[in-house]
Amino acid sequence: MKKVKLFSFALAALMLGACSSEDVIDNGGQPQWNSQGKGYINLAIQLPTQPSTRAANDKFDDGTPSEYDVKNATLILFVDNKVNSAYDMKLNFSMDGNSDNITTTAKITQMINKISSTEEQQPKIEALVVLNNNGVFTVSGDNDLQVGGSPMKDKSLADLNQAVSNAIGTNYSWHENGLLMSNAVMSNTAGGSSVPTDAEVVGPLVPIDATDIYRTKAEADVNPAATIYVERAEAKVTMTAADGTVTDGSTFEYKILGWALDNTNKTNKLVRDVTDFNTWSTYRSALSKDENPYRFIGSSKIADDLYRVYWGDDYNYTDVQSDNTGLSTIGGAHAVINDNLNKADGKTSAYCFENTTDLDDMLERNLTRVIVKTQFNGGNSFYTIDNNRGEMFTDVNVKKEVAARLLADPDFSKWAYENVDAGQTLSSDEDFTVTLSTEEEGGESAGLCTVASIVLNEKGMAKLKNGHTNYPTNAADLVNGDITLNYYADGVSYYPVYIKHFGDDLTPWTVDDQPGSTIYGDNPANYLGRYGVLRNNWYDITVKNIKSLGDPNVVEVTGVPVDKKESYISVDINVLSWAKRTQEVEL
Repeated sequence: MKKVKLFSFALAALMLGACSSEDVIDNGGQPQWNSQGKGYINLAIQLPTQPSTRAANDKFDDGTPSEYDVKNATLILFVDNKVNSAYDMKLNFSMDGNSDNITTTAKITQMINKISSTEEQQPKIEALVVLNNNGVFTVSGDNDLQVGGSPMKDKSLADLNQAVSNAIGTNYSWHENGLLMSNAVMSNTAGGSSVPTDAEVVGPLVPIDATDIYRTKAEADVNPAATIYVERAEAKVTMTAADGTVTDGSTFEYKILGWALDNTNKTNKLVRDVTDFNTWSTYRSALSKDENPYRFIGSSKIADDLYRVYWGDDYNYTDVQSDNTGLSTIGGAHAVINDNLNKADGKTSAYCFENTTDLDDMLERNLTRVIVKTQFNGGNSFYTIDNNRGEMFTDVNVKKEVAARLLADPDFSKWAYENVDAGQTLSSDEDFTVTLSTEEEGGESAGLCTVASIVLNEKGMAKLKNGHTNYPTNAADLVNGDITLNYYADGVSYYPVYIKHFGDDLTPWTVDDQPGSTIYGDNPANYLGRYGVLRNNWYDITVKNIKSLGDPNVVEVTGVPVDKKESYISVDINVLSWAKRTQEVEL
């Protein structure tokens, strides 16, 4: 089962600023500026406040107190679609226990600089609020917005998004100094059980009527200019898992060591992008039995004619290059995770940039995943042979099997037949010295290993005829062609879990959906958004059980879909308001 947690959070009625004793003059519908060229606007900033009504989308959870910390707040004004000015705001918060989703409120009236206008031509003024900017931009003393030292004056929102993305560098996070939040994107029409045929995007920029700009703080205090809904710019992930025994009959016991995010996005946008809203807003899966199948728009009201939107385009949404996905991954032939593991207690959280794709690009290499780290065999290292995950081999036993495979090799058998003395038989248990690649100086660690060398020991050599031909120099190559070895260092095994967004409730998939080897076909209405991570969504993963031994290393992502005609892992993901999405898995 999959749930979505939308982080519930409200910043209500922002009110701050300086006082003025000047008289207010009605100037015929024009903005009012005082003699210093300043004006005041009153803003309300909120996150959705309604409780859950949907099985898969509109499920909300407050999260933790630290996720409500506001270290700083910035108001960015756009005039005629271009950045005009920016203002640092000081917010004071109070707790509100009357709602399941609102926990904090703040009020402010903000002083702004004069915006030029004429009686005949009023400029279009729009507001963007950013909380906890995490250093992605600065505001100069004369209210100029700067990103990476470059001025944003007269730049579009798209330009600002791109500049912020370019300035991210190698620190792929916006939560070290409070979770970054910015204007939400909403719909004016409900989805869920209703077809949102005429739905239009509301936001992200919020219009400010010029007549709501006042000369004094006192007048602005009682005349709100706009309500701005904000959302967190990152996704949240938690996991719950417990020690246990695999379910494939091998009775292997395992210990959960922790988990880590992998294949996460290295770029992000300051505000959500819903460029393709008109394409996917009315999609529903013909296979879903959910009573609210129109998954891209919520059915719980945020306010009158405002509903949550559950999708968006990131910078690597479509036409992703196979050799440059823009994601950060740790997978590899001998990749392991030794540090920075998260506890699988359902409480310890990790955050990442949103990562969404179109259907054609919904492939392993383009999707964010969780890596679960477990330990078997009491923490003692072991090997498996020929990918048989139902049997563990010690160092001694695996070398005996290697020798047995060499003896069974036709080329080696021919040499042995010609060179072993009459009445003697080479023994795989006693007559060979085997060195594995894991034992060589600087050799590989966990993962696929090979036979570095296999030679007859003194006892084996004594069984050869006088005048025997040289021992085959390609013996290691021969046996490596006859056996596949995997080394589980310290008994550690890894499992990848690709995070589902809409998941099995709203985008169900089975092996029988498509003919032959086809996984999704050309069916975005059925499957778009099945996998992915979206800002302001909380993905809560529960490991129900582990079916069998996993991989000795963190396997690489591939260019194939996550869903396959066969699988050995099962999970549940809950996505919580945070929209919270839950996902259960079997590994």
